[in-house]
Amino acid sequence: MKPTLILVRHGQAGQDIAHYDQLSPLGVQQSKRLAAHWLDHGEHFAATCCGSMVRQQRTLDTILCCFEQAGRPLPVAELVEGLNEYRFDALLTALAEVEPDHPALLAVRAEPTDRRRWIPLLRASLLAWTEGRLDAHVPEHHAQFAARVAGLAELFRQRAQGARPILAVSSGGVIATFVQQALQAPAAAAVDLNLALANTAQASFRLDSSGAWRLLAFNNLPHLSATPDRALWTMV
Repeated sequence: MKPTLILVRHGQAGQDIAHYDQLSPLGVQQSKRLAAHWLDHGEHFAATCCGSMVRQQRTLDTILCCFEQAGRPLPVAELVEGLNEYRFDALLTALAEVEPDHPALLAVRAEPTDRRRWIPLLRASLLAWTEGRLDAHVPEHHAQFAARVAGLAELFRQRAQGARPILAVSSGGVIATFVQQALQAPAAAAVDLNLALANTAQASFRLDSSGAWRLLAFNNLPHLSATPDRALWTMV
């Protein structure tokens, strides 16, 4: 059986921008439910890794703890900086500098507590970044970010061991870009993939004979599939 890879988005993060890089109590619950699902289905992993962001590490730590408590310890987590998310706060600030009168920005300024207005602003910022319009104002150009994500494919190939999958916990932008690159889709496609990805959702891949990672599934939530579990679905 060919090696597989499972990329998991972190659980729900902190619920205010100042403390976003945390794992909320609901995020912990989502992570435990994912671990329980894998334990129930006899899943195991050849390697585990995550980025250095708090929300990513706590998601993976929660999963590892559940496996440890069940008497089925997983490999020690490896910190991989390439799995870190882009700086979304820097993108929002950059858009305000480049296009201070953008309609999405004006809408948030008018009603800053209305969270529904933040998604269009994030989308506008991501598109501007993808198109290179924010390069002079951000710490990481989109081309640099895309190259960083592309480098993960080789790292995962090196970690592949037989039939057991590799588990990597990351964030929406990294996973969406990895999917976009696997599909050889336009860079802008990663924006909508990113905004569609739920917390603790899985994207799975199989390594083909050419050494490329081929997408098997995206935004999969088997651990939250029952109707009552819809209340546990979150996007941030």
